[in-house]
Amino acid sequence: MSDRTHMSHFSHLLKYAFRYLAAFILLLTSFATSRAETLNFRNYSVKEGLANSTVYSIFQDSKGFMWFATESGVNRFDGQKFELFTMDNGLSDNEVLQIKEDSSGRIWFLTLNGKLSYYFNNHFYNPDNNPVLKKSICPSSFFSFYEDSKHNLWFTTNQNRVLRIDAQDNVKFYTSTGNSLAGCYLSQTDEGKIIAMRKEYALILEGERFSLLPTEHLPLSSKSITQVPSDKSLLFLSGKGLVQYRHSQFLILSSLKGINNSVAWSLLSDSQNQLWVGTMGKGILLYRSLSFAPENHLRDISITHLFQDTQGNIWIATIGNGVYMLPFYSRYVTHFTTQDGMSSNAVTSIVKVRGQLILGLRSGNLDIVSQGKVTHKTLNNTNQYNPVKRLYYDKNRNSVWYTSDNSLIEMHPQYGNINLLKGKDKAYALKSISISKRGELAVALASGVFVADKSSSLTFNTLNNQKTQVYFPDRAFTVYYDAAGRLWFSNIQGLQYYAQGKVTKLYQSIPALKQRITDIAELTDGRLVCTTYGFGVYVLKNNQLTNTITTANGLASNICKRIFVENNKAWIVTGKGISVINFNRQPNEVDSYGTENGLISNEINDVFANQDTVYIATNNGISVFRPALRLPGKPPVVYLKNVLVDKRPVKADAYLHLSYTQNNITVNYIALDYSHPSHILYGYKLNHDSRWFETQGNTLEFGSVEPGKYLLEIRAKGLDTKWGAPVKIQFTVYPPFWKTWWFILLSGLVFATLLFFLIRYYFRTKQTEEKEKLITKTRIISLEQQALQAMMNPHFIFNVMNSIQYFINTKENTMANQVLTGFARLIRKNLDICNKSYISVEEEVSYLALYLSLEKMRFGEKMNYSIEVDKEIDNQQMFIPSMLLQPYVENAIWHGIMPKDSPGTIKISIRKRNDELNIEIADDGVGIENSKKLKTGDHISRGMRLTEQRVLLLNKFKREQIKIDVSQVPSGGTKVQICIPLKPFTN
Repeated sequence: MSDRTHMSHFSHLLKYAFRYLAAFILLLTSFATSRAETLNFRNYSVKEGLANSTVYSIFQDSKGFMWFATESGVNRFDGQKFELFTMDNGLSDNEVLQIKEDSSGRIWFLTLNGKLSYYFNNHFYNPDNNPVLKKSICPSSFFSFYEDSKHNLWFTTNQNRVLRIDAQDNVKFYTSTGNSLAGCYLSQTDEGKIIAMRKEYALILEGERFSLLPTEHLPLSSKSITQVPSDKSLLFLSGKGLVQYRHSQFLILSSLKGINNSVAWSLLSDSQNQLWVGTMGKGILLYRSLSFAPENHLRDISITHLFQDTQGNIWIATIGNGVYMLPFYSRYVTHFTTQDGMSSNAVTSIVKVRGQLILGLRSGNLDIVSQGKVTHKTLNNTNQYNPVKRLYYDKNRNSVWYTSDNSLIEMHPQYGNINLLKGKDKAYALKSISISKRGELAVALASGVFVADKSSSLTFNTLNNQKTQVYFPDRAFTVYYDAAGRLWFSNIQGLQYYAQGKVTKLYQSIPALKQRITDIAELTDGRLVCTTYGFGVYVLKNNQLTNTITTANGLASNICKRIFVENNKAWIVTGKGISVINFNRQPNEVDSYGTENGLISNEINDVFANQDTVYIATNNGISVFRPALRLPGKPPVVYLKNVLVDKRPVKADAYLHLSYTQNNITVNYIALDYSHPSHILYGYKLNHDSRWFETQGNTLEFGSVEPGKYLLEIRAKGLDTKWGAPVKIQFTVYPPFWKTWWFILLSGLVFATLLFFLIRYYFRTKQTEEKEKLITKTRIISLEQQALQAMMNPHFIFNVMNSIQYFINTKENTMANQVLTGFARLIRKNLDICNKSYISVEEEVSYLALYLSLEKMRFGEKMNYSIEVDKEIDNQQMFIPSMLLQPYVENAIWHGIMPKDSPGTIKISIRKRNDELNIEIADDGVGIENSKKLKTGDHISRGMRLTEQRVLLLNKFKREQIKIDVSQVPSGGTKVQICIPLKPFTN
């Protein structure tokens, strides 16, 4: 809607406008207070491990450790743990007033009882164990320490006595006549002369005597003198202001407004040229510029010492309140809270207009910061919870829009406050507004998105909104007009936009856009940046989702609430801090900031960026962040606390030579970062060419380290730093003697020799076995030939020929032919068998059947026989040694059946049992024992003996044995049992 149209509609509201304007002016002038900044100090007390809440002095040694002198001993601090040292550890007194380190690395403790002690190489030295310190005992307390250019050590006391220990450890006390040296501050002129300064006068050492140094510039107190590290000049507070002593000249730098000379106690000029003045009971006076009045911090606290460490952190010692520390990043982060005049710390929205910082509060009211003053403006006169949702600046109308759950007010500098929500329903649950370049107003409510008609008043009533206004139902989350005038809005359906009377629902083609989108902003190149509730940040171009930025890219959280874009940098508000995405660089850079970077809280409500300053609204106040002032920090240095080998300490600065039994190594280390002690990341590796491993622990344990050479490297990085240079530990774990090269070589030679003889013995044994096998085979062949001869004994041949002759003479030609044919077949089988060492069961049975049939033809009814073969036996595939059964069958006929008067029977059975082939030859003849008594020759026994010899030779080379048992049956007859293993004989 144009300004001209607006003017025509505002004419009837003038009487209300003047009323609002009068109230507005009255509120603007109702409350004002001086602007200040809250510094976010950390406090360390007895609860954190400090020895005492009263701390006299603070010091940082050359390794970076912080030391604190207290009433109850000395603390050494590494950023995480306070280590306590007392007289039990070697201090000469528990009440230490000051701590200093000399150029040799000795840390000196100035005590109340006048007995010096120092710490060097992890050991305490005191008058009881050091003769120099014994000579240095003083009846008064030590006050200050100074090391001159010749490395003489000077100690002042609270009496007229100054101690000097020269570089050769010679001890000398100085006194002054007329002008006391008690409680003086020592320094050195450019000419190398020692000067002593007190409140009343200044002295200079001429030869061996102190004499007056004429000057009108004297310190208010010896405690209010400090040395500037950069140029070694002295700064002190005098009655005329801040004085510098440099090149033997005194110069007044400033009269220092707002200081009470009577309470000034300590002084510090920091690296930012800011002056810190510690007071007794009035806290700290901070001069950011010597021309302006100081800021007062830590009010009502008594300050004893101020110190700045190498990282830039400011340390403050107090009486009764422990130690305060202001992190170095406070130089680019400051805070505003109720202590600085704000009416509430809970700031929900923020905007800067015409040099004024306008803060929307949870109470529903406003705080306006302008020209060093805070003004309170009340807009919520009820007790109802109605926090400010968002403040919006309308450049076209030069007005600020105020939104809350139930309010939409335009605060115009000319027309006052105009409330646009006038419907009867008060529960609007307003979420967001946006105004186009043409003056169109879009509002996101719980009931939907409303767009005011250009030709009508901005005032609308939700009860009849559909008649007068563009309306999109469903719960809405945010609205935004882009440069082209398109209205983007997100509701429970997803992201869509309205242009030229048409709604384009992008979520239908891009499912990711169905997620809850909380805020929208546009970059200079037309890209849209959308924050989501749980899915990070979406980037859209030409209606396409081109990029998604999440925690994987460095975002503080994927739950993003708001966005503010300036110069193509998008500041993203999350519940875990704030992130900035730099779209000017490819790939987009993402940096995140939180309490570890100095913000007052990680729970961010809103953000506003103006040039190099970012204003961050939280529930704990406002953080003013100047990222341009941030400088890359120095990487923390890793310090080795100790190295243990098998739980025994060793020196880590030397090359370690360890035996194979000393292979359990523990390394304790620390990297000193006092501003971000919990964000130190360590990296380590055991060899130069291996990869780095990361850890947040302060201890490495290596158990059962294998023999070899190792180079252990440990490095560290801080929150905003690169990796630092690693600390290195070199060590070698030597192997046991049986793993050394000479033992392995000797063992190899011995083994090779033994192997040679074993191989030689093996081949000779094989040759012997082969010879034995050859001889055995020869014998077997011989026995087989003899067995063949035994089978075809002359008696059998003669009897068969007689039988043939008998059948021919009796003209029984048929029988003669049968006998002759059978005999011929038997001779043929003998010839076949004699060429085989093994024959099948089928062949053996066929041979025995033919042999027994011929004998049956000769003896008729005198002899009967039967052959039974188990059906489970594969006759053709199962083999047995040749010429094995025939001698026993023949023996059963001639020595069992023939001597018998009555007919006899021979039974042959072949069965398979388990893994054996059982063959049984049984007859019902006279029996073997009786046969031996009647035997007159050895023809038959010779055949059996040859068979037994063959079996013995076969068993010699086989694990499984052939067993033969010949026994007489008690009822009469003989039984021969032969057991042949199925493997390897029968297969």
